[in-house]
Amino acid sequence: MRKKQLFTVIKQTFKTRIKTVGYWMLVLTPILLLGAMGGIGWLVQATQSQAQPEIGIVQNQTLSQHLKGDQALDAIIKDYPTDQAAKKDLSAQKLDAVLVEKDQQFTLTKRADGQNIDDNSLTASLTQFNTAQRAQQLQVDSKTLDQLLAPPKIDTHVQSQKGVNANGDNVNGANYGVTIVLGILIFTFLSSYVGMIAQEIANEKSSRIMEILLAATSPGVQFFGKIGGIGLLALLHGALYLLCGLVGAIWLPKIPQVKTVLDTLQGVDWTFAGITVAIVLVSILLYMVLTAIVAAMVNDLSQVQQAVAPVTYLSIIGYALTFLVNGQSHNMFLNVMSYVPFFSQTLMPARLGLQYATMGDAWIALGLELVALVLLGTFGLNVYKQNVLTYREGNITKSAILSLQNLFKRH
Repeated sequence: MRKKQLFTVIKQTFKTRIKTVGYWMLVLTPILLLGAMGGIGWLVQATQSQAQPEIGIVQNQTLSQHLKGDQALDAIIKDYPTDQAAKKDLSAQKLDAVLVEKDQQFTLTKRADGQNIDDNSLTASLTQFNTAQRAQQLQVDSKTLDQLLAPPKIDTHVQSQKGVNANGDNVNGANYGVTIVLGILIFTFLSSYVGMIAQEIANEKSSRIMEILLAATSPGVQFFGKIGGIGLLALLHGALYLLCGLVGAIWLPKIPQVKTVLDTLQGVDWTFAGITVAIVLVSILLYMVLTAIVAAMVNDLSQVQQAVAPVTYLSIIGYALTFLVNGQSHNMFLNVMSYVPFFSQTLMPARLGLQYATMGDAWIALGLELVALVLLGTFGLNVYKQNVLTYREGNITKSAILSLQNLFKRH
């Protein structure tokens, strides 16, 4: 009977929320924003001038010939007999820049509204020119110069607990990139669903409808039913994003931004992806249970924002710490925190992606999260039972302290 009631509450919570405009705005807003950003990027690129920049070289045929022969420098090179003539054309907007060389020192004067010049390509070309000039002064032939300047070939292998990986840097980069993106998604999910479940519980409590509901069911059914219903909404939310990603991968692979994402995902270790998803799902449930506990202590909807703020701050700490992991393989604080529930959902995947941690470490973090979920669920149910029909006037913090004191006195 209780199981049937539990499924009924889960179903009712799910159906009520999924019909609201707010839920679909929550789901669609990031997709619409990405679409808008992609459209703006395409529009900017489509309307961008494709004209090559024109660079004037003053009294230096050797430099001019070198730059004209450099295929990497996408520019039109023009020769000028004097600096005054080149500057005149620059002022008349016939040139985009003027380049002057004196004693192997270069002065580049660019027009503020001129075509964009690739500074990296120009710097590399001028470096080659200077090197060739000095080699000629030292009577070094071109073949010897090419041998001296040839970059060494380096094959990078990464030694980790998994063994030696010849493609380790690519895998690490892909895994860590996915972790950062997941961190953003996790924070977005937590911020949204923490508020949703708090409103769900606080709304029923403030409307005094709980007296009627508890006459037909139990506090446990209501407590876990609300969490289950909101949890299903979160799973549907994530599934819709995954579906959108698959559709984009199939139908939009020629778009440069999509191609970049697909190329990155090819380097992802899918064992890493699987354990990361498990850690994240359990963590979302942990935050939901914690929020339900806090929401049970509020008296009306006006206190919801104040009540859930600490939960949101807790998720921000874990998200922020993720950006400190790279290059901190032996940091004791970060290593310990990656096992702690409420923080491990971002820290452990980050360490695992960078191969600072093993799959065994990830399983320990997941196990600790499951233990914390069971303990918090049991504790949370007791808090919910005590507070769901209790109404206290005044500050929410004072109410919470009194509630916990009464709970521990009973035990």
